[in-house]
Order: sequence, then structure tokens, then C-alpha cells
Amino acid sequence: MKKMKREGKEGEIKGKRGIGRVRERMRIKGIILMMMIVMGCNSGGVSEGKVNLEAKNSFLESLVAIGEGFQEIFVGFGSAIGDVLGFNVVKVGDKQSKVGEHFKKIGEGLTTTKNKLKELSSEISGAKNVEGSTIKVIEDVIKGTSDVFEKLITALTKLAGAVGSTEIGDIATGAQAVAANKDSVVAVIAEVNNIIDAAEKSGVNIEKGTAGSAVNASAATDATAVLAANAAAGAGAAAKLAGEISKADPWAIIDKIKNAKTKQGNLEQNENNDAGELATGTPNHANGAKAATNADLAAAVALKAMTKSGKLSTANNEADAAKAAAVSAVNKVLGILDVIIRKTVKSNLDKIREAVKGIKYSESSGIEASQSVVTK
Repeated sequence: MKKMKREGKEGEIKGKRGIGRVRERMRIKGIILMMMIVMGCNSGGVSEGKVNLEAKNSFLESLVAIGEGFQEIFVGFGSAIGDVLGFNVVKVGDKQSKVGEHFKKIGEGLTTTKNKLKELSSEISGAKNVEGSTIKVIEDVIKGTSDVFEKLITALTKLAGAVGSTEIGDIATGAQAVAANKDSVVAVIAEVNNIIDAAEKSGVNIEKGTAGSAVNASAATDATAVLAANAAAGAGAAAKLAGEISKADPWAIIDKIKNAKTKQGNLEQNENNDAGELATGTPNHANGAKAATNADLAAAVALKAMTKSGKLSTANNEADAAKAAAVSAVNKVLGILDVIIRKTVKSNLDKIREAVKGIKYSESSGIEASQSVVTK
């Protein structure tokens, strides 16, 4: 029954996505049609009132081709990546390579979109009876968008190479936790920063989220002992970790990764350790080390669960709870990164759409026209 409900829910979500894509296609087609209508209504005369129909038709044909090319790009990104975006990318038992595959698939979708932009730029450059200055504006916007996409693609490629190959949330049952590989963690932090930088420069608002309270390392049964300690975590610690991950704000987790530092060697039990330090450090206390905030703890778990070498610690029979918590933390990170990337793509494609609305008609390539096709 649960499976049927889940499948029904997934089908509903996919159905809504499909409806959204159809609506977007219809909206863009409406823009193209409106531009053609406006051109038809505003078709002025030349040579004592005679209309240069050949020039008008050439312009309209170019306009339709440009509009269709843009429509293909706008809806193509979603089609290229399918249903990869979301907060349920990985599940318990998946290898860390699944995270790498996720980043790779988004990167491939962006590459396809970037190539389509190049084709659109060529289409615009060859447009007939279009005022040259408006072509230049659109070409500049397309170039700027392509540069943003290239930055995202590079970041995603490096993220895919930074993850490990063992199980997500690898466990050292009945033994002390193992620090994550520093270089691997540093690479993830750097590329998360690059994605956020590209988004912010594209006008996307990156929320800080609510970081929550500190998570103390008061006992071996606390959540901190699962993440990093010099002895095996006590009974019940995995359940406490799951509780901390469950209430963690995904936006705050990303913010903590963005601002994380790394540290190898000892972490003090009662200091405010950040996400990177908790992922790469090795506390010399059985209780682990204090996390500055709930979000730092969750971010550290996600970093350790995705990257090379790291292992969590659990008491006997508590490995499944810790793995589930680790998977939840990773999905929160992937989910918000996906939101940021999607918003960045949309923001840049919207800029192209607005630029296309300003295309101006010219009777010939050397004549500046006063008529302008601008849809509201």
C-alpha cells in the first residue's frame, strides 16, 4: 500500500512537471505569436506608402526561427536532466558514486543547453532585416549566459571527481569514526562556493537559513560521537544524530559548507567546531567534539558521507540508523544545490528572453528602423 501511495505521489509530481513544461511551451509560443501580430499591425509603408513585403516576411521568418530556437532551449534543460533534480537523489545502500553520477548528469544537461545557445547565437547572427544593434545585445546576453553555464559545468565536473566510491554513510561499527580525506572535502567546499558565486552574480538570492543551536559533546551517546570521536559511539547516539539531521535547515547546511574550514588532527571537545573541521578532524575524546550549530553538524555528516575515506561510528545494531541519517544529510545538500542551479539557469534564460523581445525591424541591413517589436 505504501509503495502504491509513493508511486502515485511520484506520478503526480511528474505529471505536474509535465504540465508545467507544456504551459511554458505555450507561453513562449504566445510570445512569438504576439511579436508577429505586433509586426503585422505596425507594418509601415515605404516608397510612398508601399509595404516592403519581402523584407517584412524575411524578418518574420527570422523571428519565428529565433523564437523556436529559444523555446527549445528553455524547455530543453528540464528534458535533458529528466527527474534528476530533487531532495531524494540517493537512498540507503547507494554508493558515493551515485552522487558523482548526479552531478555528472546535471553537467551534461547544462552542456547540451550551452550548445543549443551557441546554435541560437548563430541563428540570430544570420537573421534577415533585423537591426544590427539589437542583434549585438542578444549575442552579448547569450555569451554571458554561456559563461555562467560553463562555470557551473566546471564546478559540477569537479564535484563528481571529489566524491568517494564506498557506501554513502560508510560505518565503522563498534569502532571509532574515521576522518574524511581533506583534499576531497576542500574540493567540495570550493565547488559549492563556485556554484553559489555564479548564482549570486546571476541575481539569485541565496538564503542563509536557520543554523540552529550548538550540539554539545557531553556524552558518548550524543550525536557528536557518531561523527567523530576516539572511541565507538555509545548506544542511542545514532538515533540522536538522525534527530539532528531531520531538523536541520537545508539552506543553512549549504551556507555552512560554503563557509567551512578544514582541520586535520585534534578537535577540542567544547570548542565551536564548524562543518569542515568536524568532517576532517579527529577529536581525542570519546564524546567527539562540539558542533557550533545544528547546521554545522548536518553539513559535516553530509561532507563525510559523500567524500573519500570518511566513516561514521555506531554502536552494534545501530548502523542502519546512522546510514539513514547520512543519506538524509546528503539529499538535503543535493536538493538545495539543485534548486540553486535551476534558479541560475532560469535567471539567465529569462535575460535572453527579455533581450529577444527587443528585436527591431530594419528594411535593410544598413538602415536603422524606428519600429520595435516589444511584447509586454
